[in-house]
Amino acid sequence: MDPAKIVIALLALQASLTDDFEHGLDRWSLTQQIGGTVATAPATDRRGRALRADAGPKVADVVAKADVVARIAPVARGGTIRVAFDLRIPTGFPRDSLQLVDLECATCGEGGNPGIRLYLRRGRLRIDRSKLGIAHAWAQDDAPVLAADRWYRVAWDLTVSDRDGGSARVTLDGRTVLAATGVTARAHVDRVQIGITANSNPFPARVFVDAVEVRVSRRRHPS
Repeated sequence: MDPAKIVIALLALQASLTDDFEHGLDRWSLTQQIGGTVATAPATDRRGRALRADAGPKVADVVAKADVVARIAPVARGGTIRVAFDLRIPTGFPRDSLQLVDLECATCGEGGNPGIRLYLRRGRLRIDRSKLGIAHAWAQDDAPVLAADRWYRVAWDLTVSDRDGGSARVTLDGRTVLAATGVTARAHVDRVQIGITANSNPFPARVFVDAVEVRVSRRRHPS
């Protein structure tokens, strides 16, 4: 492995991460390309480059994935994680049943990496906790519906907890569109995925992601 990539990977374990995708994908620990692809590409309606994620259709029980992954030092109960990014979905591609961000535990010793996910349902941002064994999604029915062919700024602030002291807040262009409290992790969060972490549609999906910011704080309290 390139020594520069090793250094970046080690930094990603300890520090926060920002990426405008002007210099490839070397800031990320790895990519997931299962029935899909990720690459930097010219950004539409703005200067520079962005991450383009293309995921194929769901086939039988297999969902396609096209995302980038950052490994971070474990964030345990009471710690906070902020994931912010610009998002654009072109006309002709779904804004439904699309997972965008996963905050998960890759070292909890469980298959499937338990965690919490930000996704789109009928164009609205929601939070899925089914990988934590909680069927009910966090949703706000009057949240704005994302339109095609425009950039949005999405920010997700999470307080990590395996108890009811956890919390989540999602903003869209600076406006709160979802806020909830409850369990947000199995034990800790040590992995961030962004792009198309799963496409459950029977047809292909595409998103553009830019100006990613991942910030963590490992303060602990008995929540």
